[in-house]
Amino acid sequence: MKILLFIFIFICLNVFGQQDKQDSISLRAHSPKKAAFWSIVIPGAGQVYNQYYSPKGRYGAYWKVPLIYVTLVGTGSLFLDAVRSESEIRTEYYNREKNSALISPKWANYTASDLLILRENAAKKRTLFGLLVGGVYALQIIEASIDAHFLHFDISPDITMQVQPTYLQRTAGIQLTFSFH
Repeated sequence: MKILLFIFIFICLNVFGQQDKQDSISLRAHSPKKAAFWSIVIPGAGQVYNQYYSPKGRYGAYWKVPLIYVTLVGTGSLFLDAVRSESEIRTEYYNREKNSALISPKWANYTASDLLILRENAAKKRTLFGLLVGGVYALQIIEASIDAHFLHFDISPDITMQVQPTYLQRTAGIQLTFSFH
């Protein structure tokens, strides 16, 4: 009887001591908020985060990172050039107002009123390029978040849409037909 009790306890311990097998196809946790956060901290990091969690067979998001940096550097350099140009024009205008001998030969052909117009144009360019830098930065954050939302979205190839002209009761129009198979 003691042997049966020992075998029963041994079998029970083995049953409860087993580890559960996990599904090998389980998806890793992925957060659009984390993708947006990483894109805020380091531009392009949200795209890299999305690539790390993408399922097999999906094209990578790494190719977006160089595009982000090229557009940020390009718009940023235009912004800095406009800031520098505005500063030079402002300095030249103040030097002329003070009757200083520090007149630059670069601006010698312009009158004081011309310099004011050039400064206004440079200020407009500075504002425009600053908005472009901010827009590119915001766009890459939004893109990383949207890409993270659709990371595991599966669309069936059987969904079709047809666009064709139609004629109903003496009225011409366009008919859209969606088919879900």
